[in-house]
Amino acid sequence: MSSVQEELSKLKAEASKKVAEAERLVRLSTAYPDLQKHVGRWEKVVYYSPSVNPKVVQYDLRHNCGCCSDSPLEVWPYLETKDGRVYSDPPCFQVGEKYYLGGDRPYPKWEEAFEKAGISEVITEAISAHFRFDRDSRIRAACEEDEVPEDPEPFF
Repeated sequence: MSSVQEELSKLKAEASKKVAEAERLVRLSTAYPDLQKHVGRWEKVVYYSPSVNPKVVQYDLRHNCGCCSDSPLEVWPYLETKDGRVYSDPPCFQVGEKYYLGGDRPYPKWEEAFEKAGISEVITEAISAHFRFDRDSRIRAACEEDEVPEDPEPFF
């Protein structure tokens, strides 16, 4: 059990955090009047605005699910501001999926969604580089596995 004073302290701390978050959102919505809220999988909450699309140069890259062998690969482009991140519109792009041989495999024409949304080419180039590096890594690993060692001397 907790005392009433402990409960009051806890509630005041929670209220203080909510007020600070509200003030942050007021500043963001003043800077970006078209700001919207998006709640993604696993309760990921982001604020997004179409006006940042050509300005985004950073991104989160993650798989939608940690346990599925074909989990979609998501890109969440954003602009870092003094009041926090503002994500692009749409805030999330599914660009590929986990590959059963390891790594990631791009979806066909994944770049078109970025182009249509007016997302900075910096993001598109970075994701293309991710897929190229990932593919090259799988090829190198496969080549190393294909190297057959010399047959051991017979035991008899």
